[in-house]
Amino acid sequence: MKPPAAISTAHVRSHRTPAPSLYEQLHCRYPRRSFDNHQVWAGNQTVEIKGHICGPPLARAYIQPGKTAARARVRCELYVAAVEPHQVRPGDVQARLRIDDRYVAMSLVVDQNRTPVLAGNNLAFESQAFALARTGAFSYETEFAAPGCTDEEWLRLSDIAPNDSGVIVVSPQWVRCGPTIAEVCVRKVGAEVEKGRFRSGRLADLTRYLDAIPADVIYLLPFFRPGFADLHTGADVRKGSLGSVYAVQDFFQIDPALISPAEDADWRALVAQGLVRSEEMEGLAGLSAAQAEKALGCEAFVQLIGRAQMRALINRAHDLGKKVIFDLVLMQSSRDCSLIAQHPEWYLRDERGEPQIHQIAWLIYSDVALFDVRGNQSLQEYLLKIAPYWIEQCGFDGVRIDASQTIDRTFLKKLKNRIQAVAPEALVLGETLCPLAEARDVPVDMVYALLVDFHRDVEHARPFIDFLEETNRVFAPGTVAMAYFENHDSPRATRVWRERFAELLRGDKAARCYWQALTGPSADRALLMALLKNLQAALIDCSAGSASRCNLTRGWELGSEWGEETRTDFENETLLHFDQAACAPYTSLARAYRLLLALQREWPELCDGEVYFYRSGDPSDRILGYVRYTEQGALLVAHNFDPRTVRRASYRFDYLPHQPSPRQKCFDTYEALAIEATPISDEGATICLLPLQTQVWRLY
Repeated sequence: MKPPAAISTAHVRSHRTPAPSLYEQLHCRYPRRSFDNHQVWAGNQTVEIKGHICGPPLARAYIQPGKTAARARVRCELYVAAVEPHQVRPGDVQARLRIDDRYVAMSLVVDQNRTPVLAGNNLAFESQAFALARTGAFSYETEFAAPGCTDEEWLRLSDIAPNDSGVIVVSPQWVRCGPTIAEVCVRKVGAEVEKGRFRSGRLADLTRYLDAIPADVIYLLPFFRPGFADLHTGADVRKGSLGSVYAVQDFFQIDPALISPAEDADWRALVAQGLVRSEEMEGLAGLSAAQAEKALGCEAFVQLIGRAQMRALINRAHDLGKKVIFDLVLMQSSRDCSLIAQHPEWYLRDERGEPQIHQIAWLIYSDVALFDVRGNQSLQEYLLKIAPYWIEQCGFDGVRIDASQTIDRTFLKKLKNRIQAVAPEALVLGETLCPLAEARDVPVDMVYALLVDFHRDVEHARPFIDFLEETNRVFAPGTVAMAYFENHDSPRATRVWRERFAELLRGDKAARCYWQALTGPSADRALLMALLKNLQAALIDCSAGSASRCNLTRGWELGSEWGEETRTDFENETLLHFDQAACAPYTSLARAYRLLLALQREWPELCDGEVYFYRSGDPSDRILGYVRYTEQGALLVAHNFDPRTVRRASYRFDYLPHQPSPRQKCFDTYEALAIEATPISDEGATICLLPLQTQVWRLY
């Protein structure tokens, strides 16, 4: 804690004996972590990176590994009541910055007369600028000592006063640009029911479908071999008819259901295309598929084909300019995982002595066994091998860490560094389904923005703005947070909206008349309204962030782009309606998603710009309006949440770095969905928005 402001150096001088030495104050009077902080205190540690000053627990930097580096500087303060701070000179107290296992020199901040420049009553110390030249997560902490101390006598900041060490997360630059991320369950891509039986989608099906997914990053739900039973009881504990993809039996094998049968896989083509690695071909050169299967055994041969098909998928994605990441499960295994018998000490136990099930908030996973990760070094070493294995084997571009907010931060830091050691450009995305304050110290490249409930249920601007501004207050400068309006844990938002709008139309004559005049008597008006809401939410997710604080990046679940209403429900034999994307009105939404992805790449303000939210002062305001702006450009984005009323809003732009030019409309959700409506003219700074309409305007 910082000493009370009432303590002054004059008061200290008048009530003390001749000043004892700093050595005595720092090294003799108090045991470590037992200092009287009214007498000796240290803290207010901050790091400056690219003009942003951030304290613990976490700061962020972005680099292009091997090409660029960020520069950082750390500042800290020290207070010693028994010493007149103005009489301290450089060298009277030593300070250094420890960054993991290396040190950076720190100096007392002084003026031209070598007199300390105080921060209140505190001495200030500043490190030399140091380079952040590789991606990873790095701990830093200031240390102090009196002159002549040995290394063992140096005091860490936390030895003197309650302080957290800081962490700097260094991420690849492309992450900061807000890539659009599509969540995909391989089981459901190409799945079909044959003779009354469900046939899982396969890696080859997704490879063929990749070009149709309008996203920068494909995020695969777990593809590992799943488990279905309880090792101790033998009972089938799977969830649903298919079992959960998060109940992993083997982290180093692919689910055989995702792999094409050997007769369909074209073994010779996989070999000819280099998709089977040279070390995997040992003893197999020139063999047919049947001969290779006999030589390896059926199960090993299936896995060999699976790895080759995974490489084919990732190679195809790279050819299309996309990246592929996968869901990394660290907290649990299936209840029939061999590790339960091999390493019982790796699992938490319930009151009966059996491996615990896993529960996060309202989500109960009774089909899994919960790992005891914290402090369990042998288990951690096992888990740390999973991501590097698949990145090195198949060329993945990163991972999404399941339930990262529940995982020990020191272990997460190790994991990120282990991943970056094999893939410096890899993305580490942390799922953070928790209050924002609990996610601020998760050492990953990207967190979650938790907007799903806002999108589905909030109909006024103020709660949105309040929450978005809270993200800017809570997260470190430069944080990137993935925002979505539905994923595999939530109902399809388009279905929720459609049902809600259908009820509105039944009971509200004015709304019914408006939408009937707009669409004609035979149209599914509630569906069209839901698709408008879908596109509106997608626009918010890619535009409502702030580059200097928390920038949003758009995430969505496969099917969102055509308005799918059936849950992915990977545990059961449901089918997604891929053919809808080619049918009206769904095809208009799919086309709008492709256009939006292209426009995001043309609008640099979305990744580099600041945000200005307009607050009307009216808690019932139904228009969410904001501007993203840089020196080079500015975009006005306005959303009408009202499903029944034309709304108008006026905006001021005096905060912009340049005077706006006559504005130009560059996106309109009505136009994108081919809705023909009679436009209402705007006047001056006023914009008119039709029900559920979103417009984007370029200001200069």
